[in-house]
Order: sequence, then C-alpha cells, then structure tokens
Amino acid sequence: MRRPTSQAVAVLRSLLAAFGSVALCAALARAATPQNVTPKDNLYGTKFVDAQQGWAVGAFGTIFHTTDGGVTWQPQVSKTTQQIYDVDFADARQGWVVGRSGLILHTSDGGDTWTSQKSGVEKHLFSVDFVDPQHGVIAGDWGVILTTGDGGKTWQDHSLSDDVILNDVSMVDANHGWIAGELGTVLVTQDGGVTWSKQTTGVDKSLFGIYFADAQNGWAVGIDALILHTADGGQTWQVQNGSTEVHELEQVGFSSAYDNPSLYAVQVVGNLGIAVGEIGAVYVSSDGGRTWVRRAGEGKKGPKWFRAVSIASGMHGGIVGAGGERLRIVEGRVEQPDGGTRAAETLH
Repeated sequence: MRRPTSQAVAVLRSLLAAFGSVALCAALARAATPQNVTPKDNLYGTKFVDAQQGWAVGAFGTIFHTTDGGVTWQPQVSKTTQQIYDVDFADARQGWVVGRSGLILHTSDGGDTWTSQKSGVEKHLFSVDFVDPQHGVIAGDWGVILTTGDGGKTWQDHSLSDDVILNDVSMVDANHGWIAGELGTVLVTQDGGVTWSKQTTGVDKSLFGIYFADAQNGWAVGIDALILHTADGGQTWQVQNGSTEVHELEQVGFSSAYDNPSLYAVQVVGNLGIAVGEIGAVYVSSDGGRTWVRRAGEGKKGPKWFRAVSIASGMHGGIVGAGGERLRIVEGRVEQPDGGTRAAETLH
C-alpha cells in the first residue's frame, strides 16, 4: 500500500484545520445569533423607538425585544417574576418598565441588562412615560404618581389623597402631561407632575388609555368603546365614539360587549390613529384622530384582548395583547392576525 508523502499529509492537516475553523466559526455564529421566541404569556405593554427596534412586556416578568420590526422576538432577562404592565424608552438604549408592587426596572444598554430602581411604594404601577432620559412620570393603583428628574435614580411621590385607579399617563414635554383613570378621571400637570388638577370629561366611565400628540390635541379611551378627544389641552372633551351612558351590570351581555368593547390604549401619530381593546378590537383613524372606524376581520375566535399600541416615526410599530398576541404596524398598515398571509388593511 502506497503511503502518503509528508507534503500530502501537511496539506491534509491544513485542510482539516481550515475545515475545523470554519465549523467552529459557524457554531459560534449560531450560538451568538439570538433565537426567535414566540411570546405565549399575556403582554400588557409595548414600545417602538423606530421602524426596527421595539419591546413588549407582560406576565411573569416577561420582556421581549425585536430588531426587525416585530418579525422575530428575543427574550431579555428581567430577573423578576412580577407582572410588568408597561414599558417606555427615551431612546434606543435608555428604557424603563413598571409593574406589580412598586416594580421599576431600568436599562441603559437597550435591555441587555435590567436593574431595579427604588420606587418607594408597594402599589401596582400601571404606566410610565419618559420625555427624555431624565424626566419621567409613573401612574398606578391607589392614586399613586411618581416623578423623576434624574433618570430614575430617585423618585418623588406625588400621589393623590383620593383612592382612585390611575391607568395611563401621557407627557408631551418635561412639564406638561395628563393621566387617565377610573370614573372618567383626567388629571393635568403643568409643573412636571408635582401638582395635578382635575379636568371635566363629562363622563363617569373608567378611562384606560390616554395620549396627547401635543399640548392641545389629546385622546382618551375606555369602557363601551369610548373615545374622547380634546383640541384645547383638555379644557373641553368631545365624544367621538362609544356610549357615555352607564349601564347596570345585568344589562351588559356578550352582544353588548362585542358591539361596544372596552378600549385600553390609543395613539395618534400624524394621520394615523389606532385604539385597541377587548375581543381583539382595533379602531383606526386615517385623518389624524378626527374620525374612527372599527377594523374589519375580528371574530369570536380572535384574541381575547389587545392591551397596548406603539407607533414610531414612519408609521411603524406594534400591537400586543392576550396570550402573546402581536400585530405589526408597517408603513401605516396593520397586519392580519394570521401574521400577514392575507393582505393587510391600509389605514391611510
């Protein structure tokens, strides 16, 4: 049998080494590439900072991050099993989440690491809004209101004396903001959240979501498909959709709930407006929030609810809800619940 020459052996060894290096590099690349995970737990909050980057948060300390506009999602380590109710990012790196029993977590690296901040309260925190990396406001149960001017290193307690559930906060700058809550509550601040005054909405139904596009134009949503709008900073409010009548509990059945689902969140950016709520309801506006139309395609087998919506510049973003349900918003178009195998509906 003919034996290989030393030169042939050297070549073979070089080839094997090269092949091994390629295989090793491929293995390392696979290990370094984040694996897509499909959220299954309830999602309560979402925030997109641009067309590609967004976060979704929810039950059992869930935090997910996307870098491709919501096509794929990777989990981030929150180091908590508490419910997380909301998330906000001032930019692509500085972010906060809030949740049960006074939970506040902060990241300065886009969510690669999350650290706890001391809220000073044990009450549930439902909403957080930062206008820049330093100035933020939190609202929650039992009238709790917290503010910070140093990125959350310290939080000041400006809670109400009233026992009222505060569901959502919207700040337009470091000084001006609004909070929505139960029994038609809308509060306004002009000093960064140190003091708050009530505004008259004309309704007694609970409001779950509020959003101001600027210091004058705002929207609030709540029970019975209610959508309110103000064009004067909340001095007056007009009903754009839903019923203001308060019904007895026994009068509310499935048919009524389907026809007038509770709405939990609203946002208007440019001409595009989206409000989401019970039984997978999605209301859309193509004229900057002046009129609203309920999106077609909902069914009894659809999501139980959508809880949050986030629209970034360029009309990109996402909607999240029960059981990890997610819908992408791409250039002002909302994908279908099956992930987009059917044509998406144009909203503008």
